[in-house]
Amino acid sequence: MSLEDDIHLLRKVQLLSDFGTEHLRLISFGSQKLSFNNGHELFRQGQQTDCGYVILSGSVELFSFEKEGAKLLQTFRAGSLLGEIALISSNKRIGTAIVKDNCELMKISRETMHRILNEYPELAVALQARISKSVLDFTREIDKVHI
Repeated sequence: MSLEDDIHLLRKVQLLSDFGTEHLRLISFGSQKLSFNNGHELFRQGQQTDCGYVILSGSVELFSFEKEGAKLLQTFRAGSLLGEIALISSNKRIGTAIVKDNCELMKISRETMHRILNEYPELAVALQARISKSVLDFTREIDKVHI
């Protein structure tokens, strides 16, 4: 993928939709491209966070492991951001992410995101609103799974 392809895909990520081309370029430059095969465990429930992942191709499934067994929480496809809260603050992963199809990812570190937000504080306000909405939406989805 070219830099322009990366920027085009990042622009589709809801959390980053308020970011300009220059901001997305900085994210792309500061990120790491990764490829994984079907079945690869990207991270485990309960692990400490330090980054988020944009799905470039393929898909990743997020599972919650409870006493009753594994429950599929969500499937992330190309253009999705997995672990968006990890871009802002340290917390524990709420689920285990497993690559479903061969997958290419863009790993964005919290450090990279913090540098951009420090340099462009107006983005922090927009990001806070997007994350709040996203957390509410995701919480509703989790509630449906646990019912």
